[in-house]
Amino acid sequence: MKSATERVLVVYERTRAGAAAVDQARVLAEREHATITVVAVAPRAPSGPRCGNSAVQYNEAVADSVARDLDKAGEQLGQAAERATFLLLVDGVDQTLEQLAGSGGFDVVLLPAHWRPFRKPGHPEAARLSLIAGVEIRIVAPVSPEQTRHEPRPAGAAG
Repeated sequence: MKSATERVLVVYERTRAGAAAVDQARVLAEREHATITVVAVAPRAPSGPRCGNSAVQYNEAVADSVARDLDKAGEQLGQAAERATFLLLVDGVDQTLEQLAGSGGFDVVLLPAHWRPFRKPGHPEAARLSLIAGVEIRIVAPVSPEQTRHEPRPAGAAG
């Protein structure tokens, strides 16, 4: 019988919410034997004659930095990293996050929460990803120190 969270896609960003998303993926891997795909997106600066100087070296440095972030996510997963795949998507060069989520057979997508004034936390890709049939989208907020001390967060809580 297939588990409800057999395949998990985690969008990793170097933020507290990104770390919380990886933690939640690790819990799913440990408790439900889910396989994990951790993806990080490297933005690209425009380059070419109309954009001034070439941004090739800058874009390479950004991609290298994001690749190192994926290494940190792997360390954070601990033993669950053995069943994980790590992908670096370069914005505008590789497939989009939406294409990956739609073609990867994922059951759950964990997105790190982005804080917006006067609105609940969200993620810029959440609306597009929610249109993919059969995929549960979870926005993951970091656990505050107060929650850690006073209110243990339920295993499935996603902020």
